[in-house]
Amino acid sequence: MKSWKCSTDLVSGEERERVWGEALHQISLPATHVQDHSGFHGDVSSVVSPLGIEFSRVSSSAQTLSGACLSRPPCLWLALPVEGVFQLADGSDSTNLRLGDILYGPTGRDSTLKLPDHFVMLYIRIPQTMLYPRLLNLQVLPMGTLTGRAAVNRIFANLLHSIVDDLEELTDEHIRPIEVALSEFVISSLAESSAMSCFDVAGASNFHRISQAIELQLGDGDLTLHQIAEQQHVSARYIQKLFQQAGLSFSHYLRQRRLEHCHADLGSAAHRNLSISDICFRWGFNDAAHFSRSFRADYGMTPRAFRQERLNAMARAH
Repeated sequence: MKSWKCSTDLVSGEERERVWGEALHQISLPATHVQDHSGFHGDVSSVVSPLGIEFSRVSSSAQTLSGACLSRPPCLWLALPVEGVFQLADGSDSTNLRLGDILYGPTGRDSTLKLPDHFVMLYIRIPQTMLYPRLLNLQVLPMGTLTGRAAVNRIFANLLHSIVDDLEELTDEHIRPIEVALSEFVISSLAESSAMSCFDVAGASNFHRISQAIELQLGDGDLTLHQIAEQQHVSARYIQKLFQQAGLSFSHYLRQRRLEHCHADLGSAAHRNLSISDICFRWGFNDAAHFSRSFRADYGMTPRAFRQERLNAMARAH
C-alpha cells in the first residue's frame, strides 16, 4: 500500500505555506487561506489502498479551504471532522458541523470550509470507478452532510474515526475489509439520505467484487475478460454489461487502473530505484513504448517528465 507524509515543521517559515499548498493539491483539497502566517503549521499523512481509495489525516492551524476539490479521475470525497470547529459556508449562511457528521460531495464542485481553530480531519477520496453509477451518479450528486443523528451514519463515522489513529499501521491485508465496508456504508448512508436515485445493491456488490478481482491481477499482462468471468462464475456478457452501466469497458477500466498505479509509483520516492520500464511491466503493460504513449495521452506528459517533476517537487519540500 502506498503512503506519504508531509509536515510544514520540516521547512523554514517562509516556505511553509507553499509546501502546505502543494500537500493539499496532492490530495485534491482546494486552495487554502491561512489566518496566522507567522505561526502556521500543518501535517498530512496519506495512504492509498489497492483499489485506489485515498485516506488522508489532515491536521493544521486555522484556515479556510475554498474552491473546487480537483481530482483526476473524478472521485467522491468524504470529510470526517475529528477535532476543532468546522463551518460549511454557503453564500452568506454558515453551518456548524458536529463531530460525528460526515461531509460528502463530488470532486470538481466549489465549496468553502471554514476552520477557525486548530483542526484534525480525515479526508477520503473514492474513485468513480469504484462507484456503481446506477446507485451513485457523481454528475448530479450534490454536496451534503451525513448527520450523526442517523444510526447508520454514527456507525459509519465510528468506523472512519478508528482509522485516524492507526492510519500508518494499515497493511494491504487490513485495508481490504475496510474497502468493502466503506463502499457498503457509502451506499447505505447515501440511500438513507435520499442522495441516490436508484438502489441496486446486488449490482453494486458484484461490480465491487469484480473490480477487486481485477485489482489483484493487474500485474498479469495477459489478463482477459474471460479469465475474470470464469473466476467469478459469471458470464463475460454480464461483466461487460456492468461496466457499460458504469460508462466504461472492461479493457478501458483495466488500462486506467494500470495507468493510475504507474502514475502513483512514478511519483513516489519509495519507488525511485525502479526504472520506468520496471514500473510499467510491474503493472501489466507488456510494451514500454505503448505505455509511454498511453501515459502521455492521459496525463499530458511523458512518464520520464512526470517522474522528474515529482522528484524536483519533493526535493524542494525537504
